[in-house]
Amino acid sequence: MDAVVVLVLGLSCLLLLSLWRQSSGRGKLPPGPTPLPVIGNILQVDVRNISKSLTSFSKVYGPVFTLYFGMKPSVVLHGYEAVKEALIDLGEDFAGRGSFPVAEKVNRGLGILFSNGNRWKEIRRFSLMTLRNFGMGKRSIEDRVQEEAHSLVEELRKTNGAPCDPTFILGCAPCNMICSIIFQKRFDYKDQNFLNLMEKFNENLRILSSPWIEVCNTFPFITDYLPGTHNKMIKNFDYIKSYVLEKVKEHQESLDINNPRDFIDCFLIKMEQEKHNQQSEFTTESLIATVTDLFGAGTETTSTTLRYGLLLLLKHTEVTAKIQEEIDRVIGRQRSPCMQDRSRMPYTDAVVHEIQRYIDLIPNNVPRTVTRDVKFRDFFFPRGTTIITSLTSVLHDDKEFPNPETFDPGHFLDESGNFKKSDYFMPFSTGKRMCAGEGLARMELFLFLTTILQNFNLKPLVDPKDIDTTPVTSGFGRVPPFYQLCFIPGRVQDDSSLSSIACSLCVLGRGSQLPQKEEKPAMDAVVVLVLGLSCLLLLSLWRQSSGRGKLPPGPTPLPVIGNLLQIDFRNISKSFTDLSKVYGPVFTVYIGTKPTVVVHGYEAVREALDDLGEEFSGRGSFPIVEKTNSGRGKCVILFSNGTKWKEIRRFSLMTLRNFGMGKRSIEDRIQEEAHCLVEELRKTNGAPCDPTFILGCAPCNVICSIIFQKRFDYKDKNFLILMEKLNENFKIMNSPWMQVCNIFPAFIDYLPGSHKKVLKNFAHVKSYVFEKVKEHQESLDIHNPRDYIDCFLIKMQQGKHSQRSEFTIESLMATVTDLFIAGTETTSTTLRYGLLLLLKYPEVIDKVQEEIDCVIGRQRSPSMQDRSHMPYTDAMVHEIQRYINLIPNNVPRAATCNLRFRNYFIPKGTDLVTSLTSVLHDDKEFPNPEIFDPGHFLDENGNFKKSGYFMPFSTGKRMCVGEGLARMELFLFLTTILQNFNLKSLVDPKDIETIPIASTFGHVPPLYKLCFIPV
Repeated sequence: MDAVVVLVLGLSCLLLLSLWRQSSGRGKLPPGPTPLPVIGNILQVDVRNISKSLTSFSKVYGPVFTLYFGMKPSVVLHGYEAVKEALIDLGEDFAGRGSFPVAEKVNRGLGILFSNGNRWKEIRRFSLMTLRNFGMGKRSIEDRVQEEAHSLVEELRKTNGAPCDPTFILGCAPCNMICSIIFQKRFDYKDQNFLNLMEKFNENLRILSSPWIEVCNTFPFITDYLPGTHNKMIKNFDYIKSYVLEKVKEHQESLDINNPRDFIDCFLIKMEQEKHNQQSEFTTESLIATVTDLFGAGTETTSTTLRYGLLLLLKHTEVTAKIQEEIDRVIGRQRSPCMQDRSRMPYTDAVVHEIQRYIDLIPNNVPRTVTRDVKFRDFFFPRGTTIITSLTSVLHDDKEFPNPETFDPGHFLDESGNFKKSDYFMPFSTGKRMCAGEGLARMELFLFLTTILQNFNLKPLVDPKDIDTTPVTSGFGRVPPFYQLCFIPGRVQDDSSLSSIACSLCVLGRGSQLPQKEEKPAMDAVVVLVLGLSCLLLLSLWRQSSGRGKLPPGPTPLPVIGNLLQIDFRNISKSFTDLSKVYGPVFTVYIGTKPTVVVHGYEAVREALDDLGEEFSGRGSFPIVEKTNSGRGKCVILFSNGTKWKEIRRFSLMTLRNFGMGKRSIEDRIQEEAHCLVEELRKTNGAPCDPTFILGCAPCNVICSIIFQKRFDYKDKNFLILMEKLNENFKIMNSPWMQVCNIFPAFIDYLPGSHKKVLKNFAHVKSYVFEKVKEHQESLDIHNPRDYIDCFLIKMQQGKHSQRSEFTIESLMATVTDLFIAGTETTSTTLRYGLLLLLKYPEVIDKVQEEIDCVIGRQRSPSMQDRSHMPYTDAMVHEIQRYINLIPNNVPRAATCNLRFRNYFIPKGTDLVTSLTSVLHDDKEFPNPEIFDPGHFLDENGNFKKSGYFMPFSTGKRMCVGEGLARMELFLFLTTILQNFNLKSLVDPKDIETIPIASTFGHVPPLYKLCFIPV
């Protein structure tokens, strides 16, 4: 009871102290929102985007206002005039470093970035002088940057134009530059220590930019008592500092005071000179902190800017084209870019500046503090007051930069196209605490970007219009989204650009010949158009109203567009769940003018697809896919109907079984491929890698061995291109635009968009298949079929006299393409999503590996016989498929005849959407269905528990042909990976995001990287 009284009194005193401190200081400091006791204004600030909150406050309180982060006041300076007045005009008074508790916990006030007073002045002065002595801002450092740019180009060439995540490659170049100054050493881009350091820096920037770090900085005491990503950040800093300490020790052992080799040698000599000065700032701890500061600041900021810059150039292809035109005119292809070129390349210089302005890397600067009591604009700032300077308000000032949220190099060009300087350009901050490495960073950005664009075309994996440049985090710094691109060597003019120009000229040419007075034809066209649209509207209303009494109920549709506005096409399954709560498990939605019956929930889905399997075995409309397979071979297995579908499906199932599907022989092939997969993963040497293409190669090789009697090497260029096309198509097919194209098929032919890329990618895959078919025709032995294609060609020979035969060349190409895609992308995406879930839930990995050690050991490969002895692993594989819910609304079905279903009349040809989400995420069968839990498939005794609700491969007549193969692959590939590797995440597991980045036709997992650490 006494303890409770003491606690209550203590809290009361704390609250009163907080209120007194806040109220007593309000009269001296600028105005601001009223703070709450203890927590201050933390609830009024969006910690996910602080700069946006500061802009909102500035509209109410003006350019100078006060915020309380916890009990501590911080003065915010917003807008160019206020920032300039403080950091330049009163630079000495605002030269202190503000409080940043998480960083102080690491550096303890040492180094350059977070030190203060005499320590900061001495270390900064020494560092600037030493860096200049080693070439900073001189020709010698430019030579090093050019050499590193050449190494960067050579490393990019090794990608062979295949998709790659540029994060680590672009990080290596600036890191090597600062390493050459600090350590007198550069690293190979595949050096494991180097990659580990890159990983730590990259991860720390993401963590530092997270909302949690803002909370830790507001309430520093929690960093000692609570778990969280701050512990990972501290651990990463400790790793970097231990590496620096090793280098310092190596330098101490080989130091020659008369011949300093690098920054560390110079610092050690300075330490030796001041060893008798007890107040000297030059200590081993200070050296480690300073080198760590230079190492981090000289690497991560520049590499992030480069990475963000390439993303912007991918999105704005017209900017890239203008830069390359300027490179060709000024530099050419025979020599390397140099800094002298910059004055003759105003557009390129403007682009480099615009990248830095637009991305606004450190939006609120590193916090400052006043070094003495200061009078500022009629306000009084006591010594030690924290100052936040909003660089966003300067870099995105709409008076200096019209449309500041738009990426436009014209912001730095005058009317004549010459480069135009701006005082508002301060991405490196300004004043006394301005970035020490500004000159080196500007040089690196110009030379690295121009060298890349001199040697490569940049190719995105998605339509440029679909590229999102919004930062994934926006706290201390802005972190660009993860993305991949292709560096295509050489430069070829884009045919599409030429055709666009030709079209424009054609239109202009016609326009010049048009009669100017005769307007009657145009008037007639308008009348026809209006009448046509009116008829279309009336027809739409009639069709909808005439069918409403027969079909299940549903939301009232609008003419032409139907229920389009009532469905969220970014997450259709959620919209269907919401509608089912209103209209029940069977309801009708109009997708455009066409009615679609939605079946929601296990009972309704099972009744439709199993009990009435024949009646609902038709394939529903999917215009974009039908467009890819026009002609007699149209959408043979996946999207054909009637006799064609039955004959081809029957033949395919029989042939696949003959070649081992579901038998021991196919299991042997999968085990061999699993071994190849492990060997390929070993080649990563535990370095961070994007698993997308490696995990795609394994299931693709299995299906290729059946179709083509061939497997590919994982570095085969044709193979990687095919993987790229399939992966890109799966992502595009899941975009909202594709749903619009399926609703209004006319758009496919007449409007530009990412659907054109889908068609082009499908055409590439089909042309590859056609080449293989021709090769098989030339070497066919009808008495000894080698693979699926041979069997199909023999079937064609047997039916060549039948004019109604479904076995044609077109049908063969379409069927092989269907099998190739279905046998690759779904399994590879499930594997990729599965590893992401295992990274987030390491306790699941531990249990699976424990079961592997118990049942299989490390001496032999996993087999399907092991599955019955491994209930937890089997449950994990099932839970991955249930949780990710890969095809949430199934592939559309159609009624094959008029039928009655639950007292409703469904006309023949009516499209049917079956919500697999409603089954796989049924909360009665799977408690807490939104949580990943292998326990959903285990009974009380830990034995595997089957569920009738498990239908990721659909169910009934149209159930996936390759279900058995896919289940076998998932079990064997996942167990083999976990038998041979530990999975290491680049971020804290709690921070891993598993929400799909697209959720329409299928669920696409987020891009991520991981390390495969050999066991």
